[in-house]
Amino acid sequence: MGQAGQLPLRERNKQRTVQRIIDAAFELFQTTGYHQTTMDAIAEKAEVSRATLFNYFPAKREILVPLTNILYRERVQPEIQACLQMQPTTLQALHRLFLSIYTHILTFPDLYRALQEGSSHQEKAHSTLSAGIGFSESLLAILRSGQSRGEVRTDIPLEKLAQYTGAIYLSLFFPPRERQAEVTLHAEYHADIEAVLAFLETALSPGAVATSENNNQEER
Repeated sequence: MGQAGQLPLRERNKQRTVQRIIDAAFELFQTTGYHQTTMDAIAEKAEVSRATLFNYFPAKREILVPLTNILYRERVQPEIQACLQMQPTTLQALHRLFLSIYTHILTFPDLYRALQEGSSHQEKAHSTLSAGIGFSESLLAILRSGQSRGEVRTDIPLEKLAQYTGAIYLSLFFPPRERQAEVTLHAEYHADIEAVLAFLETALSPGAVATSENNNQEER
């Protein structure tokens, strides 16, 4: 019997196995590329059987969620926390967040492509970018800071504002772009986030509330 609060041995062994698989995939994706890495290669490097690998990750795409989680937690989140300590405007903080995601996650070998692999994978790609990686928490922190300075509207619950903002950002990835040179993708991504920020500047502004109320009165 383990100590109080300690996970059972079986569960700890499971976690170690999963971590070995993720670490192996992480290294192979970096050195070989996502598309060039096979499940057999991951199993061999992680020193697990093929059956064990598929038991934890039925498809290579499934590894993207914990991988993205690691990249976000270790590289993006510290940048955003440091950025917020400098008291940037809401748009400046969102700009830093979107650029940091691109720099530390989307430029990881083949990851951008993997997230755009066909319309049938849109739901999976959305969950990869948004679930469990702290993205929502970062948006909440940025928008909460903006509200404290009167830069962000308060007529909509903060959680909903973060949800809407995240959905607009994630929409940049769909429909998937045709295969292009990375330099082109880089330029298009930067242009896209500038357009998104221009839209959010109006959508998040407290002035949007007054404009909406005036329009409603005119319609009556």
